[in-house]
Amino acid sequence: MYPFKFNPILKSTIWGGEKIIPFKHLNIEQPQVGESWEISNVPGDESVVANGTEAGKNLSQLVKEYKGSLVGESNYQRFGDNFPLLIKFIDACDDLSIQVHPDDELAKKRHNSMGKTEMWYVIDNAGGKAHLRSG
Repeated sequence: MYPFKFNPILKSTIWGGEKIIPFKHLNIEQPQVGESWEISNVPGDESVVANGTEAGKNLSQLVKEYKGSLVGESNYQRFGDNFPLLIKFIDACDDLSIQVHPDDELAKKRHNSMGKTEMWYVIDNAGGKAHLRSG
């Protein structure tokens, strides 16, 4: 297995900025890109391999094919074919939309999915106004 590179999934948002495209050295035009999903197994927004012999396959296909060799045996035992992470860059020029993230128990009961825990790593805060709350 070789290192996979994935095509980013760019999301324009009402609070999005203009920094993600130049930061990632992308040769495209898209306004107000608030998010660049780097690794995603969200249905309808699965990351697609950009390089090598697996180019064109999505993350769901890779996990089903490589199983624990790709994600680690203990992770595969725990999550099966569901890749449990969504990794993204965010560029916010305004307040983010309000979001509510249930824990695993409530998400399973209401949406038959896993809950959501977040971790943030701030690369730049040019505006001097960062108010991060993470659970």
